[in-house]
Amino acid sequence: MRILILVLLMPSLMMAQTKKAFDKKNSFVTYAMNHVLHSWTGTSHDLNGAVVIGTNGKIEKVALVSKVSAFDSENSNRDAHMMEVTEALKFPNISFYSTSINESKPGELEVKGVLQFHGVNKDISFKAFATSNASGTNVKGDFIFLLEDHKIDRPSFMLNKVDNEVKINFEVAF
Repeated sequence: MRILILVLLMPSLMMAQTKKAFDKKNSFVTYAMNHVLHSWTGTSHDLNGAVVIGTNGKIEKVALVSKVSAFDSENSNRDAHMMEVTEALKFPNISFYSTSINESKPGELEVKGVLQFHGVNKDISFKAFATSNASGTNVKGDFIFLLEDHKIDRPSFMLNKVDNEVKINFEVAF
C-alpha cells in the first residue's frame, strides 16, 4: 500500500515548482535621475527576492524588495534629501512583484507586475533578458516610472525641479 501511494505521488512531487532566492552578492537595482545641472545614479545591492521556476524550467513569478535607505548615490546629502522627499521613514521599502511573465523569444521576457513605492501601487510592464550558465541564471532589464505616479513631489535645486522620470536598471542572479 505504501509503495502504491508513493508511486501515485511521485509525478506530482517531480512536477513541483522551485523557489530560488536572489544571490545578493550578484544582484542590484540602480535608479538614474536628471536635473538641469547634473545627472546621478543610486544603487542598492541590498535586495531581498525570489523567483519561482515552473516545471518547464521557465520563470513564472518574481518578487523583490529593497529599503529606500539602501540606495547609495555616493553623495550622503543627496541620499538624505531623497529619503526625506520619498518619506522613507513612513514608506521604507520599494518593491516589485510580477503578475505575468511570458517568454516572447528564447531568453527574452515580457514582464508585467506591480511596483510599490511611496505607498502607491502602479502597474508596470517591461522587457527583461535571462541568461543561464553553470553557476545560475541572471536576469537584466530596465524600465521608467514617474515620480508623480507615486505621489512624490519632485525636489528642486537652484529653482529647477528634477525630471519626473526615474530610470531603473536591474540585474538579479539566482
